[in-house]
Amino acid sequence: MIYRHILLALLALSLYACSSSEKSEKESSQPSAEWELQVLDSIQVDYLGNVSTGDFRDGLGLIYDYKANTLVKIDYEGNVLSTRAFPKDGPNSISFISTVKIDPSSNPYIGGHDGPYFELNEDLSVKRKIEMPFASQSFGGLMDAKSFEFWQDNIILYYTGRDEVGPFTENYLEEYFLLEKLNPSTGESSPLIRTPETSKFSTGLLYERPSISFTIVENDLLLYFNNEPKIHRFNLLDSGKHMETLDLNPTRFIEAPELKDKYERYSYEKLVEGNIFGVFAGQNHIVVHYSEGISEDVFGSQNFTFPDDFPRLAELNQSYFKVYDAEKGWSNEVPIPKKVKQIYAIENPTEPFFALRDDEYVGEEQEYLTFYKLQLVQK
Repeated sequence: MIYRHILLALLALSLYACSSSEKSEKESSQPSAEWELQVLDSIQVDYLGNVSTGDFRDGLGLIYDYKANTLVKIDYEGNVLSTRAFPKDGPNSISFISTVKIDPSSNPYIGGHDGPYFELNEDLSVKRKIEMPFASQSFGGLMDAKSFEFWQDNIILYYTGRDEVGPFTENYLEEYFLLEKLNPSTGESSPLIRTPETSKFSTGLLYERPSISFTIVENDLLLYFNNEPKIHRFNLLDSGKHMETLDLNPTRFIEAPELKDKYERYSYEKLVEGNIFGVFAGQNHIVVHYSEGISEDVFGSQNFTFPDDFPRLAELNQSYFKVYDAEKGWSNEVPIPKKVKQIYAIENPTEPFFALRDDEYVGEEQEYLTFYKLQLVQK
């Protein structure tokens, strides 16, 4: 009888050991929640200019030189496929371009913060002009490059002016629609998306005015205010209904306190707020590109003199990637090297993407533009 109990105990231990081993192997084979940024390669583009915005999609890149008012189309090898300089004055002038996009059919689009928008031909000449049905009331184009997306047969964009209401209207963020859904074929537009109750900008309290940006993945619209560490998800198939809010949960993200009145300002006077530069989404992951900001204590101790000390702000203000997985939640914070200047698009969070190199930081003078080929990789 004793031997039987001993044999049963040994068998139970053996089965437990096998089960634990299989569980450990299964867990070790699953991707980690830890990510890192890798520099895979770089490409040189035989063009030198002052690039302010751009877009990359399906093997094509569009970059805009704001000083030369020139659009450049490249491929992913860095070859220049075409360029187009637009006149700044006259009846056919196009200037102050802040929106550069490639649609799902590889057609290029451009526009300014107050419209109109233009669909371009393959050689970057104008194919058609797309007008909004009412005049814009916006007098600033912050983050417009990430406020223009395609969904079904519509263009969804951040564009103010409906009922002559603009972003400086009192309680604008609390009471009015934020986006427009434009049918470019008919010219008809309808309002879409209100500030959700989960945002501080829904309270009616005064904060530093944010820029409004968004991205679309399938039928979900992910909207974010640049100076609030949250991502708000809306369902486009359900009239833009708010579904959830994801808190970024950064270790550090400086937010200015409530303003005493509408004349008070914090930016570049008392502190530098954290900033969400972009949100890039795929089927399974969301990537957020943001900076942590500079606190009032640090900012006040540096004795900045502007504009000469703007480069010092960049040195003190670290930027990161953070990856969201529906099952695992948020990843670690992935620091972005200072030599990376601008990130225009991430087509798929798990695939390579391009970022403009900061030649001034690197300390090299070149006769061409350099883009890094980067990738976020799970450890």
